[in-house]
Amino acid sequence: MRALPLVNAVAAFALAATALPAAGQFVPPGIPVSETVTLADDLYSFRWGAYRSLFMVTSEGVIVTDPISPQAATAYRQAIASVTDQPVRYVVYSHAHWDHARGGQIFKDEGAEFVAQERCVTNMQESPDPDIVLPDITFARNYSVALGGKSLDLYYFGPSHGTCLIVMIPRPHKMIYTVDLVTPRPAGGGYLPWDPQVADFHFHNAVEYLRQVENLAAADELTAVIGAHLVPLPQGKGQFAAAAATGPIATIRERREFWEGIMAAVKAEMDSGTESFMVSSRLDLTPWQNIRGFNKRKFKQLVDRIAAYYAIGR
Repeated sequence: MRALPLVNAVAAFALAATALPAAGQFVPPGIPVSETVTLADDLYSFRWGAYRSLFMVTSEGVIVTDPISPQAATAYRQAIASVTDQPVRYVVYSHAHWDHARGGQIFKDEGAEFVAQERCVTNMQESPDPDIVLPDITFARNYSVALGGKSLDLYYFGPSHGTCLIVMIPRPHKMIYTVDLVTPRPAGGGYLPWDPQVADFHFHNAVEYLRQVENLAAADELTAVIGAHLVPLPQGKGQFAAAAATGPIATIRERREFWEGIMAAVKAEMDSGTESFMVSSRLDLTPWQNIRGFNKRKFKQLVDRIAAYYAIGR
């Protein structure tokens, strides 16, 4: 049986996701539910289902990012124990969305301090979840979680995917961790968001946010992007493999160009006199038909969402 075409592979991925129990949600055939990948010396990517988190081992303890969920956090703690007996000292939230931030109590119970951008606290309080541990340490723009001669440096450039999303650089490595904002993919930076409604996405700052991340990466001469989600690769016979957890730094520019291009096209159509609710039926979709995961219905939903932003500012 030949390898699935890209669009069919994505569809099969979605079908596989719905067919699996909660423990293996979003994991297509051939890919284990959980895995730990070494990215560099003492730097690891932990994956649970479709979600990847980052942890850094130092001589004085472990720095952990997003616990994902209570079930995932239990497996996460076991994965850490398999590479070090050091305690978890810090948990860093990438942002406040429940699908990344739940499950941290297991780390809190061993004495870890939780770190987040200050706007996350408001989000967590206004939209509470019993499985989310509130931060102990907050910051406005930049913060460095330093431990054992290493650090996880945190940067905030305003609202983007949510109001408090940050990017992280695990020093001394030349990598940047970009949860939900940029997902490295073998086919490049052009891909359709899995949720075409892009809920809690702040269009007014999205392109500028990515430009600031580009500038940061260039200034620090970073070479790789660490992603926070599984990207399945079709292997034929209905089987998949997980793509690498990292990708080239150019992926950030490619993602910025995606949003810049589609937003400019929607605005130009509206500036020509087209009403917001008519844009998706009139916009020429040709420039995007070859991107990974293209689906005409979902793409039109995305166009509708962007048009709504230009109509009402949200």
